[in-house]
Order: sequence, then structure tokens, then C-alpha cells
Amino acid sequence: MKLNLIAEKMTHFALAVVAAYTFMLMPKAALAADPVAADNPLGDTLCNVVDWFQGPIGSGIATLAIIVIGVGALMGKVSWGMAIIVGLGVGIIFGAPAIVDMISGGAGTGCP
Repeated sequence: MKLNLIAEKMTHFALAVVAAYTFMLMPKAALAADPVAADNPLGDTLCNVVDWFQGPIGSGIATLAIIVIGVGALMGKVSWGMAIIVGLGVGIIFGAPAIVDMISGGAGTGCP
């Protein structure tokens, strides 16, 4: 019983030491970030995802998807309706900023 109490206290101490070292090793830039730019971490993460899908990664994925669906449609393995749906989906993904601006009347700030 006493051994369990000592082990528990040592575990808490070890966690406190790890937390202290983690805080000390953080870069100063992370602690003194611009409050205007750093006030929305969720928005920044979502903008990064948008950049992935609309950047070179998204272009590569869209190109592969159109190639695979097109070949499948030509071979009769995929319906032409599915091929059209994939094409529309790619168009919507890459045209999303224009669609959002059209719906919001240009009021959306969007991603930088």
C-alpha cells in the first residue's frame, strides 16, 4: 500500500517535470505571438486544409481521380453519371472560394 502511494507521487512528480521542461523548451515566438494573427487557431487549421485541397496536393488528387474515373467509365466499370459527379465535385472544390463569395456577397474574409 505504501509502495503504491510512493509510485503515484513519483508519477505526478515526473509529469510535472516533463510539463516544466516542455514549457521551457517552447520557442519564444510561440509565447509572444501576434494576438491578432494567433487568436483563431481553428480558423488557421481550416485554412491550411483548404490550402492543401486547392494547392498542388489537391490538384494531384483531382487529376488522379478524373483519370481513374474516366478510364473506369470508358471500360464500362463506372457509370457515366458517377464520372460526371466526380467532375462536378472537383469543380466545386476548386471553385469553392468563388462560390462562398457569391453566396456571402463578398462579405466573407476567407483565408489569407
